[in-house]
Amino acid sequence: MVNNRLREIRRAIGMPLSELARRANTSRQTITNIELYGQIPNGLLMISICEVLKCEPKDIFFTQRVHHGEQ
Repeated sequence: MVNNRLREIRRAIGMPLSELARRANTSRQTITNIELYGQIPNGLLMISICEVLKCEPKDIFFTQRVHHGEQ
């Protein structure tokens, strides 16, 4: 499970959930599971979603910064 900005980005451009699902060739339930429950999409679906929303995967799915210890 991962936090993501999918819902935020989708709403910001005014795209209904059903339209994103249709254009990404997936179900509304899958988009809901990603948005609300942090389901991680497979690579092909991630790419499709990003193409539809015209953004990069890191803009949606990788919202937490990784902090590396000093060496």
